[in-house]
Amino acid sequence: MKLQQGATIGAYRLLERIGRGGMSSVYRAYHAALDRYVAIKVLPDFFADDPLYRERFQQEARSVAHLKHPNILEIFDFGCEDNIAYLVLELVEAGTLADRVGKPMELREAVRVLEQLAGALDHAHQHGVLHRDIKPSNILLRADGTPVLADFGLAKMAGSLRRLTGSGVVMGTPEYMSPEQAADEPLGPASDLYSFAIVAYEMLTGRVPFQGDTPAATLLSHVTKQMPALPELRGELSAHVADVLRRGMAKRAEERFASAATFVAALKPAVWPARLGENALPQAATRRLARPDRQPVVLVVDDGEANRELIEACLAGVDCRVRSAVDGVSALMAIQTSPPDLVLLDVQMPGMDGYEVCRRIKSSSASRLLPVVMITSLDDTSDRVRALEAGADDYMTKPVDRVELVARVTSALRLKSVYDSLDGAEQVIFALAAAVEAKDPFTEAHTQRVAEAARAIGVRLGYGPSQLDTLFRGGLIHDIGKIGIPDAILLKPGPLDHDEEVTMRLHPLIGETIVAPLRSGTGLLPIIR
Repeated sequence: MKLQQGATIGAYRLLERIGRGGMSSVYRAYHAALDRYVAIKVLPDFFADDPLYRERFQQEARSVAHLKHPNILEIFDFGCEDNIAYLVLELVEAGTLADRVGKPMELREAVRVLEQLAGALDHAHQHGVLHRDIKPSNILLRADGTPVLADFGLAKMAGSLRRLTGSGVVMGTPEYMSPEQAADEPLGPASDLYSFAIVAYEMLTGRVPFQGDTPAATLLSHVTKQMPALPELRGELSAHVADVLRRGMAKRAEERFASAATFVAALKPAVWPARLGENALPQAATRRLARPDRQPVVLVVDDGEANRELIEACLAGVDCRVRSAVDGVSALMAIQTSPPDLVLLDVQMPGMDGYEVCRRIKSSSASRLLPVVMITSLDDTSDRVRALEAGADDYMTKPVDRVELVARVTSALRLKSVYDSLDGAEQVIFALAAAVEAKDPFTEAHTQRVAEAARAIGVRLGYGPSQLDTLFRGGLIHDIGKIGIPDAILLKPGPLDHDEEVTMRLHPLIGETIVAPLRSGTGLLPIIR
């Protein structure tokens, strides 16, 4: 029904129509006594005329009115007047997410928006309310960019679904409907979570994953087709993002994430800032410099949200920052992207278990010194042995004791600080070696070629990983002693005279003096000599 400008509904005067959908029209209105501008959603006549639909309308209105969350559109009032059913809503006039998804959004911005919406959606689910029509046009944007989940016009109390929707009518928007919604099957929170993942996909790519020539073809695609690739994503983390979206859009409801917050948490490692300057040094010298002023980071890996929150609460008094990952894949990506100082790792997780995660951490040259503490409900001796064999540095059983956890974390962080200090000294040496070569135009990439050749020869001789690493590192710094040679000699064009040659031959001794204090440099000294 279209109402005229200036008409009144209850205490509200209609100013203008600002929106229209398949089930409603929305008007900008004014309440003079409260001096408040609102949005009034006017529903089709049958919501007021038919007792069944009137019951549906009133129940939906109450369900939304009970939801109090900063990212859910607030409902102020509802009623039926002159055969008009209406809702009085918070007025948000800055547009919708649909205005922004015509082209891909930056991953960091998308995650920021999704994180706020996840809290709203999980809040609704905790109160038994399903949305059933999550899509960008139902996500309003306040003037400051805050997203607001709106139009719970299709939402219902979960326990009333069968009684009120027994007609078999499928409600929703085909491009965003879950496979079970497309098949007109009973719905639960997982259906909304599927739609939420569709919205995330569209935010990152600028398009929906499934779209057919007809609504029926689109619905069939949700049931039968796999998620398309994401060529819009670039970089080494694109595969991780795709994996998260793929799980969010799993065909089987039980295979999806347990909550919207868990889905967003799985995306978060892809937007953590990478270490600065990591590519400034040769590959063998890219471990992090020790930084006493940096607050240590503890990565908590557990698929249970309550467990993650408990551990974070226990560590509130420890000088550290806590990050979390919900599964093994997310944890490995987090470590690769922005390495923590300690990993607190659950064992029993879906997909990749903690043992495999630990093995992968310890098998990587970039993370082999990263302390890993297993925290699990498994307490048999065989479980402890298996954890230690996987490379774990420590082992704790659930439920964790706060005092013990704090003591073990503090000890592990102290040990990591020592590792970083030793590592930092080695990095300075490698940086000096790179600087020496950089100022000599006649030996461009010489040390890199020597290092690679030495390692290749070692491989042919059957040397082990440790020996190969020593050969490579030795090749990189074998000329570091040139830092003590005057530029007049080092950069002289043409042959050197006798005295200059004697001076040049001193560079191995100078290099040995520089590297000798390093405990990790013992195996490098013969190479430098």
